[in-house]
Amino acid sequence: MTIQLPQRYADRACVNTIREVFDYIRRYKGKTFVLKIEDTLIDYPLFPLLMKDIVQLHDMGIHLVIVTGTRATIKRHLAKARCHTKVFNGVRITSNSAMAHVKLAAMEVAQTIISHLSTGNANGITGNWIRARTLGVCEGQDYQYTGHVEKIQFDIIHKLLAQNFIPVVYNIGMNATGDFYNLNSDQIARQICLDLTIEKLFFIRAQDAIPTKGVEIPPGSQIHPNGEIFSNMDLGHVNFMLGKNKEHLSFENQALLAHSKEVIDRPKGVNRVHVIDGRKEGRLLQEVFSSIGGGTLIYGNQYAHIRQATLDDIPEILHLLDGYVKKGNLVLRRASDIKKQIHAYYLYAVDHAIYGCGALYELGDGWAEIGAVAVNDTYKSKGIGRGVVQYLIQTARQKELKTLFLLTTQAADWFFEFGFAWASPSKLPESRQKGYDFERNSRVLLLKL
Repeated sequence: MTIQLPQRYADRACVNTIREVFDYIRRYKGKTFVLKIEDTLIDYPLFPLLMKDIVQLHDMGIHLVIVTGTRATIKRHLAKARCHTKVFNGVRITSNSAMAHVKLAAMEVAQTIISHLSTGNANGITGNWIRARTLGVCEGQDYQYTGHVEKIQFDIIHKLLAQNFIPVVYNIGMNATGDFYNLNSDQIARQICLDLTIEKLFFIRAQDAIPTKGVEIPPGSQIHPNGEIFSNMDLGHVNFMLGKNKEHLSFENQALLAHSKEVIDRPKGVNRVHVIDGRKEGRLLQEVFSSIGGGTLIYGNQYAHIRQATLDDIPEILHLLDGYVKKGNLVLRRASDIKKQIHAYYLYAVDHAIYGCGALYELGDGWAEIGAVAVNDTYKSKGIGRGVVQYLIQTARQKELKTLFLLTTQAADWFFEFGFAWASPSKLPESRQKGYDFERNSRVLLLKL
C-alpha cells in the first residue's frame, strides 16, 4: 500500500533537503577532497554519471585530488602480453619486464579519467609527483619493482589546486635515481591525506561498503536498514573490527580500515573517510550532501556529532519537539522554558544541520532527569536517538551523578535497553514529586549510576 504524505509535509521535506544541501556547499567550498577511484568502475554504464557528479563538486568550489586504482587494468595488460606475475600477501611482485605494462595501464586509466573530466569542462592534469622506494626483500621474498610511497610533492599539488586543476595521481613513483616503482593506490591516497590538509577521503569502488555479513558487530555501531553494510563507524569500532574480525574481512577491507584509522587519528587529520559503491547512481552526491549517505562513514569519535546547545538553536529544538508534543509523547516546552535551561540541552548535529536532541536536567543531591529526547522524522531508525541517550548517560557519570530518571508515556520498552527500570512516582526527588501530573500518568523509570 502506498501512503501519500500531505502536501505540506512533502514541501517541508523538500525545503529541508534544499537547506541541507546549501549548508554543505557553504561548509565544503574551498576544502579539499581526495577521491580514490577503482578502475573496474570504468566499464560500468553509470561511470560517466559518476564523473559528471565529480565535476559538479569541482564546479561548486570543492578542491579535488583523484587517485586512480589500476589493478584490473594492469591485470588485463599483463594477460594480453602473456607476462606472468605473482601476488604475495596481497601485493603484486613487479618484475622489470612487467613494469612496462604496469606503466601503460596506469597511464591508460589516468587519461580515461582526464577525458571524462574534460567532457565536463574540468581541467584534469597528471604527472609524476611521488617519490618512492622499493619494498625490498620481506620474508625472503624480493618484491623487485614494487615499491611504497616515500613522499608526495605536495607543493606542486597545492599550486595545481590553486589554479583550478584537478590533479590525477596514478600508481607510479620514482626514486632519487629515476627508477620507477609500482605502488598501491590506497597507500597513495593515505599519504596525500597525511601530507596535505584534507577534509574528506573517499574510497569509490565497484562493490558495496564495509559488509556486516559474517563479522562480529562492534557494540554501538550503526548499520544501514538493509542490514548488509555498516553505516557509521568510529575509531573504536574500527579497532574492534581489526582486532576481532581479521579472519572474516577481506585483505582489501582490512587495509582500508587501517588506512582510515591512520589518516583520522592524528592532529588535524582527515575529518571523515567514506567507503561507497560507485556503481550506484548519485551515491557520491548522496554521501557528500546528506548526513545519512549510502556507504560507510568512518570518523574519529563515537559522539563527534553531539554538542551542547546554544540560544541560537532554540528554533530548531522547538521544531524537533513539535511532532512529539502533538502525538502526546512529550510535554509542551516553550522557547522561554528552553532558554532558561539551555545548558541542559544537547544536540545531534551534522555539519550544522540538527537531527536530534535530548536534555539532562540536574536537580541536586546526585539526581538528574533525562527529557526532551527527539529525532527528526526523516532520520529515525538511524541510531541518532540511541546515541543521544548514551551520551546523556555518559555525561551524567562524568558529573558523578547518582541516579537518573525519566517520565515517558509510550517509550518505556526502548529505555529498558539502557538499563532503566520501573519505579513509582514516590521514588522521585521531592521537587519532581510535587510537579508530577497524575492526569497524564507518565511512567517513571530509574537508572542507578
